[in-house]
Amino acid sequence: MLFVQSLNTYYEKQERSSEYARLRNGDMFRKIDVSKLRECEVSAQIISLRYKKDHGVSPAQPYYEKYRHYEKNIFTEGTHDQYSNYNDLLKFIRIFREDDKYRIMFSDENVVWCTTNRHGHNEAFNDENSIFYQRNHLYETAFILEENQYGRIIYNNRYVDVDSQRWYYGWHVYNIINCDISVCKEKMFFIKNPDYEYRQLLDLR
Repeated sequence: MLFVQSLNTYYEKQERSSEYARLRNGDMFRKIDVSKLRECEVSAQIISLRYKKDHGVSPAQPYYEKYRHYEKNIFTEGTHDQYSNYNDLLKFIRIFREDDKYRIMFSDENVVWCTTNRHGHNEAFNDENSIFYQRNHLYETAFILEENQYGRIIYNNRYVDVDSQRWYYGWHVYNIINCDISVCKEKMFFIKNPDYEYRQLLDLR
């Protein structure tokens, strides 16, 4: 089983200062409600966070949390329907099972409301059966997790609200562990550093 903790901190231009950046760099994991997990191929905790302006410079606070459970349908590159990929899969990553291991790939979504498209290394560039065939978008392996291994992905983005045209930013952390559900604990990401860490950080202006 694979467990994924997805932390998504959204912030405004005035919260790009070094003080807030230090807070984001130190906020790499949160508690898990183990009672909401169930046996499946991939179980995910997804938390959205933002800063409360009346709290001064203080850690981002959760405003939305959900748990999602996936079966074998999660093991896909997705389809040419980018909106469906963004909503039905885990954003900006693709997961593949290889025997008892999991290959975790970073995938540029190229959606209209995310202007920070990443170009470059595409492992499926020459695969005619891939939706990434001959596309200049980043699509590469972040790491492969064996049993009881733990990996972390960190990336950032700039977004635009397609209705209001308002700009905002996102700082995203995936904590991912390959383990049996019986060993999942409330603070399991608190107790050790990841075996792998993959970063895709852009200089956002």
